[in-house]
Amino acid sequence: MKRFLVSFALALFATAAIAQVADRDVLVTPDGTVYTVDQGIPSSSSGVAATNILELSIQNGSEAPQYMLVPESVLAGYHFGSTLAYDADSKTLFVLWTHMQNGTSSELLLASYRDGKWHPAVSIDNQATHIRTNLRLGITRRVSQLQKDGTYADAPALLLHAVWWDETGSSAEARYAMLPIENGTLSQSSVEIHSLEDFVPADSDPFNAVDSKFNAEILRHPAIVSSPMQSTVDVVFGDTKNNSLHAVTLHPIADVRIHIPGGINGGGPGGGKPPMSLAAPPSFSSNWKGPISVIERGDRLAFANAGDTSLNYITYVNGAWSDVKSIGTDNKLTAEVALMALDKMVSTQ
Repeated sequence: MKRFLVSFALALFATAAIAQVADRDVLVTPDGTVYTVDQGIPSSSSGVAATNILELSIQNGSEAPQYMLVPESVLAGYHFGSTLAYDADSKTLFVLWTHMQNGTSSELLLASYRDGKWHPAVSIDNQATHIRTNLRLGITRRVSQLQKDGTYADAPALLLHAVWWDETGSSAEARYAMLPIENGTLSQSSVEIHSLEDFVPADSDPFNAVDSKFNAEILRHPAIVSSPMQSTVDVVFGDTKNNSLHAVTLHPIADVRIHIPGGINGGGPGGGKPPMSLAAPPSFSSNWKGPISVIERGDRLAFANAGDTSLNYITYVNGAWSDVKSIGTDNKLTAEVALMALDKMVSTQ
């Protein structure tokens, strides 16, 4: 099976490289290894049941990249939205993606890769009639653990944090999953899934009027904007019912088990910083396509979207939204470099 996967990936790569691949995530590890996950299209003669597959490339320095399939992406259906996280201590790569089994339902699949071997993917939040898009994955390595004297102290614990946009025929919202990892694999019994709106006070989220041409896409891309190597994670997400944006801090704790405490702001020792809520930019009407990146620095925000020849962005600074602006991009000034410049600008304003 392993030989088949490697051979099939090599045969497939030529086709995938020619096509414009929009569904891609790239991660660089502390030792300089570059992991890239892309979509690919299996040939009609491959015998693969999937409409498309996910392909992982691994590059160390100037060596030629190594290509392989994410094994469960050969399952029948459509695979997309893949995102990566890496634990340097165990040298484990995690891949999270959406598997759409049919036109009305999807599930989240999480696989891990370590020491040249794949661990089987685990299904997360598999419910009929839910469509999950715009995945983001973060990682923390410590948790606040309850002590005998009633206080909390940080202890080692590897946690993945996933956010995504979830739609059914009657609702649409940003959701969050806490995914504890033990011995390199997911502890399924400890998985927690929440609506992110549960962490926002109801009275802080009034309806906000927007222009008739307002594009709500800017609200459908929840983001993990801070995932430090400690015990909390910061998340920014939108609410399309009230045209709002929120920033919250989630703080997992360990008492009987690892979990997110109930209540506003994810609870946790010390309470954390209070949630931030603000109205969406009312006149935003740009036809952004693909992933939207989010930068948060205290009470300052930036949303950015890469086009063919520019990085387009809008900022929230000093209590006001800017107009949509652009940074021209080319082979010398890539969208990634432009995004780094935007991050620096927001950080120093």
